[in-house]
Amino acid sequence: MNRSEQQATDAVSPGINREYVLDRCEYFVDVQVWPLHQVLDPAGWLENFRPEEMDYALHLLCGFIYFRHPMVDQLFLAAFQGLSSKVIEDPLATDPRKAWNSFLDTVVVTRVTGEQPHDTDSGFHFMRKARQLLGIPESRILSPQHVIDRLASGSSFSVVFVDDFVGSGDQFTTTWERMTPVNNGRHTSFAELASTTCTAFYYCPIVCTQAGLTVITRACPGLSLLPAHILPPAYSTLDENSILWPVNLKAGATAFLQEASARAGISAGSWKGYNDLGLAIGFEHSIPDATLPLFSWKQGNWKPLIRQS
Repeated sequence: MNRSEQQATDAVSPGINREYVLDRCEYFVDVQVWPLHQVLDPAGWLENFRPEEMDYALHLLCGFIYFRHPMVDQLFLAAFQGLSSKVIEDPLATDPRKAWNSFLDTVVVTRVTGEQPHDTDSGFHFMRKARQLLGIPESRILSPQHVIDRLASGSSFSVVFVDDFVGSGDQFTTTWERMTPVNNGRHTSFAELASTTCTAFYYCPIVCTQAGLTVITRACPGLSLLPAHILPPAYSTLDENSILWPVNLKAGATAFLQEASARAGISAGSWKGYNDLGLAIGFEHSIPDATLPLFSWKQGNWKPLIRQS
């Protein structure tokens, strides 16, 4: 062990060191919770940090949450099946199985689009899952524009928005409130349709921050938001009560993140992630923009933890 390695070992908290953390990562790979090192490279990522930063880096790595495809599929199914609590409001007054099957036979699935919709939006990924995992036919998996067109023309059906992650809630509220052209030169939105029709709207992302849930609940009356998992504020690396840092590191955690981000070349305005959420979360199919860029940064000499996304 050279002097730098010894300093790094000496710097970390009792009970946690580089060997322990990397062994833990290897275990995650062995049990297929984490993918192979071609996708996640914890050892290479730790090489980015100075000896005096190693304690912070190791705790940050330990706090990183990663969802592989099988876990995403199970969470997606759980989120969608959770709609039954809303669809079957009174199981004593109706046949629950019949009510649920009737819902599945008529529901329309759509995606969430932001300010500038892109073909790479995660909503496309989950619309495919609705067909593959839930058996929803292609004819009832529609773009937001087509859903609004049909509702505005008088069609009646329930609508489910599918997605992987809600951070700030901005992307969904943009989708909900966007005025869209329909027949006869009119414009309408999901928000307007929710207030003028009897359409039932549901949103079942697999992970939603508490902040995003609060924003959407307040801004979107007429929508039932039912995520598979709610991420409390304490899962942010920047929250004063963050569970990612032990007590002895909390005071210096923000300075560590800022200094390491500046050294990597991440701009002063983006190192905290979108809307300053400072999360440590990733999916095998994508990395939320609310996640710290430190995990996936690839420029200069910085070695990313997440090699593919």
